Amino acid sequence: MTPHEINLAIGKSLGFEQCSTAMCQGFPPELCYRKDTYIGELPDFYGSLDRMHEVERYILAADKDWHYILNLADVVCPDFCDKDDCFHKSGTWTWLVVHATSQQRAEAYLRTINLWTNTNVPSRQDVTVSNPPPSM
Repeated sequence: MTPHEINLAIGKSLGFEQCSTAMCQGFPPELCYRKDTYIGELPDFYGSLDRMHEVERYILAADKDWHYILNLADVVCPDFCDKDDCFHKSGTWTWLVVHATSQQRAEAYLRTINLWTNTNVPSRQDVTVSNPPPSM
């Protein structure tokens, strides 16, 4: 998925709709979206950790938080360990999940709500957090 496709899928899942031409107020119609009282460009979920934190609140409210964490773990550190026991055994696993990028969080969110497709997207390893936690 391209960054635009990712933003569009997340936006639609949160209730954003494309505006009619009359509502765009200076925005090109193809870039104009609305939700409730907001009218403007679709937020950049893919590129903004702040926006993805807002999306994560939706996951918590939808009782899908555990599925999201497992998907995020799979994106950040695939095949790292048994997902059912990682919280108890691995500080490194927890470090990687906590420090996931907005791109990784966007992919995990779309996987959680079954909207992810594997087209035109960089390898998961390309955006994986590369610096391990400091040793204690």
